[in-house]
Amino acid sequence: MTAAVKFTRKTLPQKEGLGEKLAKKRISLGLDPKDIEKAIRVRAKHIEAIENGRYDSLPPDVYVRGFVRNYANFLKLDPDKVMKLYERERGLIENVRKAKAGAPIVKPLATPKIVITPKTITVGAIVFAALSIFLYIGWQVALLTSPPKLTVTNPKDNVNIAGNSVNVEGTTDTGASLFINDVEIGVDQDGSFKEKISLQNGVNIIKVRAQNKMGKYTEIRDTVVATFASEVASSTAAGIEVKLTIGPRSASVQVEVDDKNVTDKPIVMLAGVTQTYKGTDKIKITTNDGGSVDATINGQDIGVLGKANEAVNREFTKGMTITK
Repeated sequence: MTAAVKFTRKTLPQKEGLGEKLAKKRISLGLDPKDIEKAIRVRAKHIEAIENGRYDSLPPDVYVRGFVRNYANFLKLDPDKVMKLYERERGLIENVRKAKAGAPIVKPLATPKIVITPKTITVGAIVFAALSIFLYIGWQVALLTSPPKLTVTNPKDNVNIAGNSVNVEGTTDTGASLFINDVEIGVDQDGSFKEKISLQNGVNIIKVRAQNKMGKYTEIRDTVVATFASEVASSTAAGIEVKLTIGPRSASVQVEVDDKNVTDKPIVMLAGVTQTYKGTDKIKITTNDGGSVDATINGQDIGVLGKANEAVNREFTKGMTITK
């Protein structure tokens, strides 16, 4: 009689996969996929797909490689080891997919024929449309990853001006945000802009910055020398006088005297500018930065109108008791 053969079952240790490694490290740091999305700008759904090995739901491999490397760096894992693990797992999945698909059927070569039919026209139109969309997306990506174009046509650099204001004019890319001395101004739909700004007596540095949604920016600096006669203080017994001094930052300011706007829209006043307004009954001041607008009412300095970067709307009337 043949002796019975005994078999011993042995469980082989399972190596830790890419997704398990990343998820375990993330959880140990007390983070969830939404936290990772905010930190490295990769959508939470892509983070979850990587951790669960759902590569078929991810973008093309060239993008996923960047996702994985950034994720590894953020978790302070060795990015080279993580990438090798990714490549091994991705390769295994691709091999399985190809095996399921089966070997390709080789057909005998036939003499090529070009036959124009409604079907070929339709296919050609679809291909052309897809190519157009691809090129458009590429163009949009190029716009976001490169600084916006910026041209300032007025004023010219190192110009002398007789007066206390100047129009800043030029063009930039559509959709870009525009700032003059860190004060945001509006841009027309075609990318053109024109903004009147107040100057201080002497040298003024005008900084124009165009910035896209990715934070890429282009900045142009022009020097303008302004010359004008300073206003002489006069009696305010018959009305009200408000003197504004701008600083430490530039500010957007709208002034209304006796229910009439001095300008048709808020103007940018550069740091160091001093402007005086006189009215019969009342003067209203509106600004985007109360901490940079110091006011003197009928010779009484009341200090700044508000806190730094605080939107403020103050009205001063003839005969009122002035408080800070």
